[in-house]
This record gives sequence, structure tokens and C-alpha cells, in this order.
Amino acid sequence: MSLTRRSIVAVALSTFALMHACGGDEGGGVAGNSGGSLNTGGSSASGGGGTGADGGLIFDGSQGEVESISVEPATATIDVVNGTSTPVQFKAVGKLKTGGTSAVAATWSFDRLDLGLISAGGSLKAHGTKGGTGTVTATFGALTGTATATINLKLEDDSASLSAADKAKFGSPDNNPSGTLLYPYDKTVFARGILAPELMWSGGGAGDKYKLEIVDKSVTLTAYFSADPPSRFTMKKEWWTALTESSDGSPVSVKVSRLDAGGTAHQAMTQGWKIAPGSLRGTIYYWAVNQGRIVKINPGASAPVPAFDPGPASQLGNPAPIAGHQGENPAWDSAGGGKRCVACHTVSKDGSTLAASFSACEKAKTGCARPWGIVDTATETIKLVSTYQPAPWIYSALNPDGKRLVADTVSFKMNMFDTATGAPIASALDGYSGVAVPQFSPDGKLMAFASNATGGYPVEFSKSDLDVVDVDLNTAPFFTNRKNIQLAAASNEEISFPSFSPDSAWVFYQRGNYSRASYQTVAGGPLLTGYNDLYMADVAKAVGQIKLAQANGEGTLPPKEAKRNYQPRANPIAVGGYAWVVFVSPRDYGNRMQSTTDATTQNRKQLWVAAIDLNPTPGADPSHPAFWLPGQAQDTINMDAYWAMEPCKQTGIECNEGYECCTGFCRDQGDGTFKCVPPPTNTCALVGEKCTTAADCCPKPGSKIQCIGGVCALPGPA
Repeated sequence: MSLTRRSIVAVALSTFALMHACGGDEGGGVAGNSGGSLNTGGSSASGGGGTGADGGLIFDGSQGEVESISVEPATATIDVVNGTSTPVQFKAVGKLKTGGTSAVAATWSFDRLDLGLISAGGSLKAHGTKGGTGTVTATFGALTGTATATINLKLEDDSASLSAADKAKFGSPDNNPSGTLLYPYDKTVFARGILAPELMWSGGGAGDKYKLEIVDKSVTLTAYFSADPPSRFTMKKEWWTALTESSDGSPVSVKVSRLDAGGTAHQAMTQGWKIAPGSLRGTIYYWAVNQGRIVKINPGASAPVPAFDPGPASQLGNPAPIAGHQGENPAWDSAGGGKRCVACHTVSKDGSTLAASFSACEKAKTGCARPWGIVDTATETIKLVSTYQPAPWIYSALNPDGKRLVADTVSFKMNMFDTATGAPIASALDGYSGVAVPQFSPDGKLMAFASNATGGYPVEFSKSDLDVVDVDLNTAPFFTNRKNIQLAAASNEEISFPSFSPDSAWVFYQRGNYSRASYQTVAGGPLLTGYNDLYMADVAKAVGQIKLAQANGEGTLPPKEAKRNYQPRANPIAVGGYAWVVFVSPRDYGNRMQSTTDATTQNRKQLWVAAIDLNPTPGADPSHPAFWLPGQAQDTINMDAYWAMEPCKQTGIECNEGYECCTGFCRDQGDGTFKCVPPPTNTCALVGEKCTTAADCCPKPGSKIQCIGGVCALPGPA
């Protein structure tokens, strides 16, 4: 849930908080009844109400005699230790026109109801699930006074059952390192809404004990545990949730220290992370190659699920191909479980439509049949299958609402089709040649593709450039003003798999010596590696090409894993001030997956996600080290990932962000739940809600909110 929305919650529920206060409201709603000690100046505060008066006058007469009010203490901190804390009591003090001061019977509000509730008597109690800082406001007539309240979470676990003496040893380590952290990478940017990363390292021994310290501005996590080699640790889900939900994007310190079996402590292994203040949403559809099926996973899910049932390979299926088939028996290639084999696919930005190729390559009498099928993702049903053997279809692109499909062919041609009928639609694309791997922009106004391609077919080519063409699907010939934005073919390199940024202003792509990660020059020959890295370039050609060095692993990965980065696909929604790109890499995954030679030829591709700064600065790398996509299957070859929005939710359905809703708006219902609502009138849009221009978005102090890809979003990293 965004910080912006939480602020709105504070306003909407302030009355609710006063009527349903918890903890320390024994004073009957009259300000100034403390009954306990107060700790000011930012230190821990105790005291949560009571029945005794504070010794001062409770002023509730004429408001005209009070010229201003203040809140005491002016700053306070509540430390929540393993879920337990003591409320802090605030009091309102009025400055009288006649001189002197008096306690006044103010009403109270707290602008961070996600952190805690303040009672009618001014007692603030932390929920204990989230840390951060908010403003306490006392109101007396037309007068207000404020104070700052900070809630810190301190969570500790000792599964190793260490003695106090052993814990103290971590404070005086020797000069030897505790080991080497293998995963995650230093300076990784994570986001809310995903599973916690599994920390993995080398250098330990059997019987060693460890101390993990993760420190954020308002959260401290400390764990003592054992981790015999191969050494790994995953924090509790509630710890990760507390850390990510509390973070405002500031640096997070990570330390792992080792106490060896002999009782000697060693220097800590250290890293720094960032947590983007936004939740990754949407669905990632990818090809589980060795299973011959398309699966999907939502950020935060623990495992993928089939995207749809492709049907049995032994049957032609329903719906049948629109122009019959070649009389093959069985009709299709078989994947796992006797299901039809599906491969290359694409998904529309709005998540409504998936297109996938159905394979009959081994059995067709007159060549390789690759008809494409259209899937309704909401019902996970196949709605249409094209002719059984058109000019063999390879890669494709769906426009944002899924009504038009552009597909390339084995001969480096491209054509457009109606996804409702399967009928071809004549367009300027019919005259293109040497083209491959098309992709529409999120706003639907552009399409990028590889041009001047040289090679066997769109899966395998060694030279190509990058072109962009304007799109207007309402007016023939639909594609105009074709222009090149990056040259590579002349330098014997290929550019492939373009994908647009959420604002449609940049294109991400892979660039290297071969479009395919692993390939053979002759049947039965050795498996070779295509060496690629990820880049981005602006459509306007004002900045030019930028190498995504940190995402590529430069300076981090060993030579056997370097330049093994393929098929970047961007989340169509900007989250937490970043664009997010999922890509394919066979690199080592900590000590879960390790290779001894060329990582690519071992054919164990996995999906990785990297944060990319919005509004890149020329000459600076906007990327950050990637993290392994949690929840994906480690026993499958995972590639060809597409990131799309989930099918939109109708009015009245629970939501987290506005862009999940068909209307584009998600609002609080007055009871702490959020549901999709009709477009509100006379109000601005929150972060994550629909917009046309930045003027539609609610302002946020200290940050100029932008309208990116039709959604209100933070303009850059926090």
C-alpha cells in the first residue's frame, strides 16, 4: 500500500480513530491525563493513560482566551520490541492571551494510521507491524499544534540458543573474514510485494553460529542461527514484510557475522540494499522450456501455475484451427503429460490476452506448422487457433488491449492479424523485410523491432539494428514514420528482444554477437554461447544507448557468467520510482545453482529482475544489481518472460493499487479495506491511480509526482 494512500487513510479514519481508540484512553478524552512518564527529545516514551490529572488546569472554556497551542512532548519515539511496546501520552498546551499556559481539551489525530492509533485522550499506541515517522496533531477550535512521533521496530530471534557470552563475542571479532556473500548482490534494489531473498554464502564450517543484522531507518532485525554448508538463511516472512513496508527507500545495512565452532568470531560480511517504496504487481508469463508449457507467476507467489491448459496433443482440439489442418495424427507435438507443446508467446499490456504458438514441427508433412492461439487470460481458455500452417509464426506482439497481433515469420517478414477472427489485416508491415521480434509500447503508439536482420530465422541471427515505427491502428496503413534508433549490424552485432519502458520513451534490448543464448552451428555439433548484455536507448535519440552494467553483473560476475543476459521485458507500470525489467540469465544463483564452466551451455536459464532508475542521466548507469525472481521453479529452464498487468478488477472488488481496477481507481471504504471504485469526481488521483497528465495526480510533499504510462507514479528513486 503506497505511502500516499496511507496519508489519505489518516484523513479518512481520523474520526474513526478518535471514537475507537485503544490503549491509554482512561482519561475520558480530556487531554493532559498522563498517569505515567513521558520521554521527550526522540527517546523511548512510556505511559499510556491513567486516571490522575497532570496537575495543570484543564482549559475547556472560551477558545478566545487561547492564542496558540503546542503539543508535549514535541518529539517522541515508541520502540516496539518483538511486538511489545508502551504507548506514549501527548498533551496539548494552550498559550493564553493573558499570559501563562494551560492544558486544553484538544481533539487528536495521527497522519500515519498504518503505524498506530491515537486515542481521544492523546495516547498513541503502535500497531507493531510497521515502523516510520508521522505527525500528531492536536486541534482546539481553529488552533492546531503538532508533534513528531517515530515508531521503531526491533525484532530478535535466537534459534541458535546462544549464551550471552557467545553473543558478546560478535562485538570483538578477529581480522579474518566470516566468509563471502554469494547472494543477493551488494546494492540490490528490492521492492515490496515479493518473497524475502535467501541469503547464501561460502566460507563457513559445520557447527558455526551466525548473527544477522539488518538495519533500516526504523527497523532493526537481529537473528542468531546455525547454517552448516552450503550456508543459507531466509528471514521470517513477517520480518521481511515489516522491513519492506517500513522502508522509505533509504539504504538498508546488512551484516552476517560468523562464530566458528572453536568460539572465535570473525569480521562481518556486509552489504547495502534498498527497498523501493512500492509494491511490484502484475503477472509474469514465461516459458518452462523443458516442460513445453507457458506458466505464470505473480510477485509474492511461492510457485508458478499453468497459464492455461493447452489440451491433449492427440486431439485437434476445440476450437480447431480456422482453416483445418494437415491431416497429421497425432495433430500436435507432445509436451509433458501428453499435452500440446506451446512455445513462443506474448501478452497484452492490460493482461487480457495471451498469444502462443502451438507446435507441430516434427510431424507436419509439408513443413513445420506453428499456428498461433489466442487465450483469454481471465478464463484461461483458448478462444481461437489460426490456420494450421501459415508462413511459420515465430515471435509476436499484442497491442495494449490485445485486439491486434503482429507476428514475424521464418523468412524475416511481419504481418498483422485480428485476434478475434484470425484474419490478416493489410498494413505497411507487409512490405517490410529483414525484420524480427516486434514489441508494442505501453501507450500503443509505437512498435519496436529488429531490422536488417541477418541469420537463419528470427530465433537465430547474428546481425541486426533497432527500429521504431509510429502506430495508429485506427487509420491505414497503421504503421508510419519508421526510423532507426540504434545501429549494430555494421559492427557484426545483433540487437533483439526490444521492450519499452512504462513511459514509452525508452527501449530495453539485448545486444551481442548472437540472438540466441545457446545454439549449434551444425546438428549434433557443440553447444555454443551467444554473448549478450542489456542496454537501453531513448526513442527520441537525444541521449542514445546506455549500457545497463550493474544489471548485467559487471564487476560482480566471474567470466564464466559474464555477458549472459537475454530477453529483457519491462513491467508496464513504474513502481517506487523505478522501472522493473525481468530478463533471462544462466548465471549462478548463490549456492543453489552453481556452474563450473560456461553457465549458458549448462542450459539452466532462470529469470532475474533489475530496478532501473526513471529519467536516466546521460553517461550514468541507471540500473541496479538484479535479484532472482522468487517463486520460479529451479528445476525448469525458464525464459521468454512477459510482464503484464493482471486482468483488471471490476468495481467493488478488493484492490491494492488503482491500476488493478478497470476504472483505474482504488479507494478506502472507511473500514480499512480498499476496493475498486468508479472514477471519483473533483478529486486528484493517488499514486498508482489512473491519470492523463501529471496535473491529475495528487501532489506529494518533496516529490513531483508524474503521470507515467497513464498511472500516477513517483518520478525517481526515493
